[in-house]
Amino acid sequence: MNLNPNTDRGSRIPWLIWTGISLAILLAHALSFRFVIDDAFISFRYAQNLVDGHGLVFNIGERVEGYSNLLYVLLSAVGIRLGVDPLLWGRIWSTLAMGGLLAMLPGIVRLLAPEENAHRGLPGQVAQILTALTGAVACWMLAGLETAFFGLFTVWAWRSALKRQTILTGVAGLLLILTRPEGPALAFLFSAWSLLPSDALSVGYYGSNRKRWAGPILLGLGTAAFLLWRHSYFGWWLPNTYYAKTGDLAGQLNTGLPYSLNFLKWYGAGILITAVVAVMRGGPSLVFRRDMHLTLSLVLIWSAYVTMVGGDMLGMFRFFVPVLPMLLTWLTALLSGTSWLSKPRNALLVTAILALILLPASFQGRERRLISIHMTEANLGGWFLAGDAMAKKFPAGSSIALGPAGYIPYVTGFKTYDYYGLVVPAISHKEISFEQGYAGHEKHDGDYLLSQLPDFFLIGNVDITDGPRKGLIPLLESEKDIAFDKRFGQNYEMISIPVAGGKYLNLFKRRDKFISRP
Repeated sequence: MNLNPNTDRGSRIPWLIWTGISLAILLAHALSFRFVIDDAFISFRYAQNLVDGHGLVFNIGERVEGYSNLLYVLLSAVGIRLGVDPLLWGRIWSTLAMGGLLAMLPGIVRLLAPEENAHRGLPGQVAQILTALTGAVACWMLAGLETAFFGLFTVWAWRSALKRQTILTGVAGLLLILTRPEGPALAFLFSAWSLLPSDALSVGYYGSNRKRWAGPILLGLGTAAFLLWRHSYFGWWLPNTYYAKTGDLAGQLNTGLPYSLNFLKWYGAGILITAVVAVMRGGPSLVFRRDMHLTLSLVLIWSAYVTMVGGDMLGMFRFFVPVLPMLLTWLTALLSGTSWLSKPRNALLVTAILALILLPASFQGRERRLISIHMTEANLGGWFLAGDAMAKKFPAGSSIALGPAGYIPYVTGFKTYDYYGLVVPAISHKEISFEQGYAGHEKHDGDYLLSQLPDFFLIGNVDITDGPRKGLIPLLESEKDIAFDKRFGQNYEMISIPVAGGKYLNLFKRRDKFISRP
């Protein structure tokens, strides 16, 4: 895959330099968040079990597709097999993926606005820097999930569609499908796009009909093979995570609409206002070009999808990250139709103004606060303490029921029942009304969990205190059907165990479960 849009050696050097500069900015921006997501350890547990010979399973012997990122799980398994920490391994590859994404943006600007960028590299460099300055992209680059890879394959499929390279569009589409459940929709949209005429390419460029249809045929056959494998291995056509997080459209919209409106507030509005000004300044010809129109249409389609599935509760607009580089590159192409990017001084001023639009979300607002809260002792910090203590204190082969299904199951290896059904089909396929307002965390079934008699229950998310708790653990709404069931009081008792830092983890142990004293 030739990422460099230019062919002469002299123009390749500044392209490499600016790609390196923008990646360095993005990496520094990403490190400023100090963010790791607990869900990453779900993928790592699947990868560990695969390496250990148990197959793609979360609990040994149970085939449930509780991940939503097969390609990333397989990549993590390679790192584990080589003896590399999976989080470090994923971060290295995510950085490389973002480097590849940034490298493609200048060429895409040239494809979107060929006449305006025939002899100038500034617009492409602006697109790279703006992407690096976008907090949502930076935050999720090192979070431990597949987000960077999905963004890379999205941009690659977009670039291939713009160049009407149907086979490469099909290959990129297959990678999208293997990376995220939303991949098929994007893959087939890009594949259809690659078959359309282009304003920038001559009629003779498209080749024979046989060659043009090779990409869509490849994509269709690959998708069919993948779905057949999924159904034969897991028993369902869609991942269990899809069933766990959807099922009530009205409830999904109750969280999806505020999520999308908040994105519009922090990113979308500023970008679109700048686009309108650029069109007024440079004339409307660019915005009505087929590929410019299709790019914006795809971003809007994706935004509608994000709204309908309920958005995301994990912070910093994770679900919008795949299309943010597209939107920023589209904006840069529009700006290249004006005189604003014709000289370095002008380009620097425009970039500074847009930075003032993009950067505030990295430091303030609800989504930024969610990232900070996730890293505290009330969440991931406490889950690290709890998981490490439980792995040392409790016997191997224990079972546990809990909400945070990432680090604690990963480090303990315990059989796990998660409250929200990510790895429990009996919960994920349950039909309920979404009323709590927590995207992807609505489904629960205390009756089922209690019927499984796990050895331990974690209540109150994870309850870490300075000393052993004397009173009741504050309950989350989704835990009340567990705690208020009479079987819970009959079968379980609260215990406290020491964790690092002189603190205590308070949890519930099955009364007939013997454990040694601290």
